[in-house]
Amino acid sequence: MLRGTKAPVCLPTSSSSIFRFWRIPAVRYKMSVKSKRQRCVGSSCHHGPTNTYHVSSPVGTMELVSCPRGLHYMSQTDETDEYFTPDKSIEVMVTSQKYQDNGYTYKPLLLGVDWLRHYFKGQHKCQVSPTICASVFKEGSFTAKVWKTLPEKVKFGHSVSYTQLADLSGNIKACRAVGAAMKANPIQLIIPCHRVLPEGGGVGNYSGGNKNKMKLWLLKHEGVIK
Repeated sequence: MLRGTKAPVCLPTSSSSIFRFWRIPAVRYKMSVKSKRQRCVGSSCHHGPTNTYHVSSPVGTMELVSCPRGLHYMSQTDETDEYFTPDKSIEVMVTSQKYQDNGYTYKPLLLGVDWLRHYFKGQHKCQVSPTICASVFKEGSFTAKVWKTLPEKVKFGHSVSYTQLADLSGNIKACRAVGAAMKANPIQLIIPCHRVLPEGGGVGNYSGGNKNKMKLWLLKHEGVIK
């Protein structure tokens, strides 16, 4: 059974820091995992060169990309879930990185790894979210409002429908735009698009329908589905 589709509206004091550098992304209605990565990941941004971490996790290898100011991208690396074999015993740890870090320059990456570690241990109240670089976004669209609203108001263990999220984001009629925003999401898990469910039942698609097994696992991990 699905639990608690109504999202809590109270905001923790720590959540506002996530969006310190947020601006707004262009909406793309058709976007593969690869093209999404190409759009969000470059060798540098105006804040400095980007660094890439590969991180082991219970759901497979996660890729995190960041400049010194914030994350650009976070996603599980597989294109599909054909060989998805989750294992909660696998620890979250950095397995490779593009550049050696001094522990300060790419602090958003270190915070991202720590965030994942708490997430997979179910310690969501201990999570400190890394900032997200402004260069990932463009100003003025509904998409950014959706991306900001979702992690602020739909917490670990809760879910929301596309219409409910559209309403929380300020336009109840914009459920199609919400769907487009979820498909274009470059920061998996921190922007928790897996918590957005169809009103007609079921869990719906994840990553364009390529990772539905992963979505189901995440919802079970959070206790949304028993």
